[in-house]
Amino acid sequence: MRKEVFQSILLYIKLPCGTLLRDGVTYRLGKQDFPTGKFSEELESFEKILVLTDGNNHVVGGVLFYDRCDIQATILPKYRGQGYMSAIHRNGVLTDELYPGQKVSIATDELRCMDDFLKRDHLLQMIGLSAKNLPDVYSRLSMLRQVNCSEKEFINKYSR
Repeated sequence: MRKEVFQSILLYIKLPCGTLLRDGVTYRLGKQDFPTGKFSEELESFEKILVLTDGNNHVVGGVLFYDRCDIQATILPKYRGQGYMSAIHRNGVLTDELYPGQKVSIATDELRCMDDFLKRDHLLQMIGLSAKNLPDVYSRLSMLRQVNCSEKEFINKYSR
């Protein structure tokens, strides 16, 4: 799903709804929490959404779980750089919601440099995840002339 569509879905959510999780600022929403019709096609394959708030029921971002096999995370532009995504990693809420053996894809179109990848890789490592599309990541970073090793070395270094 395009990031803009996911952000539109997040802006549509009116809290409180769903289940408030143990950190007191994150909600878990399932399909039953969305009215039929609105975003129904976009949300057809999702399992659940974790909605991040600022503590005052203002939506700041979210994590979308697709059919137990992948996740997509985003922070609304106005709230970027304020530590909301790091908090959901640190407080264990995201780890609690993951499925056994889950891996995730890194959106390669958002990678502009090696540091972009290293930040995402660090967040994944904090919760015991790894990227499942490392060949695509390598290809993107190689195209941007950001890697100085072979694809095999890159995959061996970052796969867990």
